[in-house]
Amino acid sequence: DESSRSNHAFFGQALLNFGRTDINLSLRNDDNEAYGNQTTWGAAIGYRLDPHHRVRASAGTSFKAPSFNDLYYPGFGNPDLEPEEAISYELGVEGRYTHLFWDIALFHTDVDDLSLPKKNTASSVPEARLRGIELTSGWEQDGWRLQAAATFGDYEDHQTGEQLIRRAENTVRIDLDKTVATWNFGTSFRAESNRNDDVFDSTTFTTKRERIAGFGVWDLRVSKELMPGLRTSLTVDNVADKEYATARYAPGTDYISAGRIVFLSVRYDFRG
Repeated sequence: DESSRSNHAFFGQALLNFGRTDINLSLRNDDNEAYGNQTTWGAAIGYRLDPHHRVRASAGTSFKAPSFNDLYYPGFGNPDLEPEEAISYELGVEGRYTHLFWDIALFHTDVDDLSLPKKNTASSVPEARLRGIELTSGWEQDGWRLQAAATFGDYEDHQTGEQLIRRAENTVRIDLDKTVATWNFGTSFRAESNRNDDVFDSTTFTTKRERIAGFGVWDLRVSKELMPGLRTSLTVDNVADKEYATARYAPGTDYISAGRIVFLSVRYDFRG
């Protein structure tokens, strides 16, 4: 139905420091051909309690226009979709010491018209609420770095109280890295809890909610600096070739995610 859409925007940001206090203010305006003028903003403040501890608070809004696939893809698109609009808040406190660090953050986001792809059509949740806590802690010494992060969330359709589909509410990640001269060796473990999906049963012509099992995967990586600015790296994601899914196609039939993936890359950074 449409073959193009223009979006023009301007953005401004101010970073201010007053002794122990840091302030970040931002403003953006988008002139979207399909959805008109949209203004978003952000504000954050951080305060250093002492040399090792800091507290922070932030708030901001966001705007996301539906993609052309969501609007027009044959047999799937929904041209009546409205853009996502959200407001988010976060409170955090952190501690940093000689070798240890930790961070705790509480977050809350209210979203209007949250995009929610389904098997037969693009759709949205009129009012969604996402809130939770993020915990991070780690240790660094003699070229070693260990970091663990966990998120415990509650992501729901605010009108029905049901969990949002295709979203794991609890996640954990552990990273261990070691630097030896120009080499860096690392490994990660990632885990996500179960999630739900709505699937269409062609035998009963009804849609029902089913649970998709959680999963955990193990990754490996190694990189070497060949010369200043030039680095090569090898990563292996999902080393054990574990089969898992984050979405479901039909009752008992999942969209299986990629198995073991190997990346070899070379990167050069130009420095003025």
